[in-house]
Amino acid sequence: MPIEIKHLTHVYMPGSPFEARALNDICLDIRDGEFIGIIGHTGSGKSTLISYFNGLERAKPGTVFVGGVDLGSKDTDLIAVRRTVGLVFQYPEYQLFEETVEKDIAFGPTNLGLPPEEIERRVVHAMQLVGLDPSRAKKSPFDLSGGQKRRVAIAGVLAMDPQILVLDEPAAGLDPAGRHEMLELIRDIHESGVTIVMVSHSMDDVGKYCDRLFVLSHGEVAYQGAPAEVFVHGEALNAIGLDVPECAKLAKRLRDAGFDIPMDAYRLEDVAGYIIDNIGKGRRGA
Repeated sequence: MPIEIKHLTHVYMPGSPFEARALNDICLDIRDGEFIGIIGHTGSGKSTLISYFNGLERAKPGTVFVGGVDLGSKDTDLIAVRRTVGLVFQYPEYQLFEETVEKDIAFGPTNLGLPPEEIERRVVHAMQLVGLDPSRAKKSPFDLSGGQKRRVAIAGVLAMDPQILVLDEPAAGLDPAGRHEMLELIRDIHESGVTIVMVSHSMDDVGKYCDRLFVLSHGEVAYQGAPAEVFVHGEALNAIGLDVPECAKLAKRLRDAGFDIPMDAYRLEDVAGYIIDNIGKGRRGA
């Protein structure tokens, strides 16, 4: 279920003294099974962009297609689209409201009018996907930790059985251990067959988990490609308020010192391997 965006522009409060262009002529595509990262400085247009992925915003001008369906068409069933594309907002745990965990997760499937046995199956499966123990099903979500609340909120979206899951800063506000657990959880969901789109400001996170990146700057796609293709533009990324992974910085310093470290080395395990194989033996590049 691919997403394709063509020449999308979004202007807030057009024609007023407060007019602001949030997106400008955006063109991008997301293919089935990918793990996509969308990164950019604050105000770059990331959250505005993903609001188009399931029809919360309607393209004008521009076009947004999900599985070949034009979301801007008046004949498009947006409810069906939102079953396909699940959107998890930043701090989704603030949207919990039911008495128990299972009721919160069941809210979406219940509104779809599904039979009780199917709702129960989806709740159990969603809890398994996010690593929630079945014993928590009858507990109040407000008695859980922050990370567990976020898992419940994500499970509620997964219970809609989306083919694409879009997450806006899913690890925001979590401590380092919770951040790692959340990102590993998202990787597990991806490996279960769900296409993932993750908005983040962390270059280390998107470098570790994502197949491709889209870098936004002032509402435009500044760079796109595999992480290694994006991170080589270190100075340009710094100029638009972004950084590169810490290991990419280390690799550059080693290259500048004359060591033979490939340009596409940016993950910890890659750089460590080259250090062990080459630097530990005292070898430098030509």
